[in-house]
This record gives sequence, structure tokens and C-alpha cells, in this order.
Amino acid sequence: MNSNFYNNYNSFDNYKVFNYRSDKKIFNSEELITLNQAIDLIKKSITDEKEDELFYDLLITQAPSEKEKNIIKSIRDDERKHNIILRELFYEITGQTLSQDIMNAEFNYNKNYKENLEKALFGEIDAVAKYRKIMSAMPNGDSYNLLMAILTDELRHADKYK
Repeated sequence: MNSNFYNNYNSFDNYKVFNYRSDKKIFNSEELITLNQAIDLIKKSITDEKEDELFYDLLITQAPSEKEKNIIKSIRDDERKHNIILRELFYEITGQTLSQDIMNAEFNYNKNYKENLEKALFGEIDAVAKYRKIMSAMPNGDSYNLLMAILTDELRHADKYK
């Protein structure tokens, strides 16, 4: 392995991950964030999860069958759980408790069920990328594991919407 790997590994600003077989860069430093950036994203995620919960309440009313309603209800319930986990994680990292009303939900009630399903699918996919970024800055394994559980849920949700 070349010495550049170790130089880059020890400097966060220039952090690069290489494939150990070829020295090719797997991802770049734009995908890695600082703890402060992660805290900001966690705060935003708390709002996002609450907005998702309310959006899924709407989607449940639009669902044409009991089966679809139950699938969306299970996803909505996961979003509630994510909100609680993220609030606890935010508190553990910052020592601050967030107000319950940090939300400003704005979504279009005029969209039809199919359009809203598509919005939900892409929202879940975007959430996966966001949680992966946050995970890169976690100070310990417990925080990482909590976020991995959320990220895994988001992947399952996207699959269910497909």
C-alpha cells in the first residue's frame, strides 16, 4: 500500500478511502462531514421525520386498499420511532433538548396517490444518503448503530414503496 494512503487517512480534510486492491478512491471527502455538520443534519432530520409522519398520514387516507394502508402505517410508525431516536441522539451529543414544534411542514395536498407514492419513494432514498453522511461523523459505535438501524429502515421503506 502506498504511503499516500496513510497521509490522507490521518488528515480529515484530505480524507480519502481507497480500495485496498487497487488504490482507487471509493468516495471523497465531500461525503464525510464534521460532527457539527452531523448535528445540524440530525436536527434537520428530526423535522424531516415529523414531516414524513404527517405526509404518510395523508398518504394513508389516499391508499386504495387496506393492504396499502397497513404498509404505509408501518412506515409511518417507523418514522415516529426515528424521530424519538434522533431526539435522543441529539441530546446525547449536545446535551440539548429540542422543542417538539421545530417543524414547518409544507407539502402539496393536491397531488394524487401515485404522485405522493413517488414523492415518498424518493424521500426515503434521499434519507438513506443523509443518514450515511451523518454516520460518518458519529463519535462512537452506539451512535453509529442507531443511525444504521434508521438507515436500514429507510432502505426497507423504499423497497416497500416500489
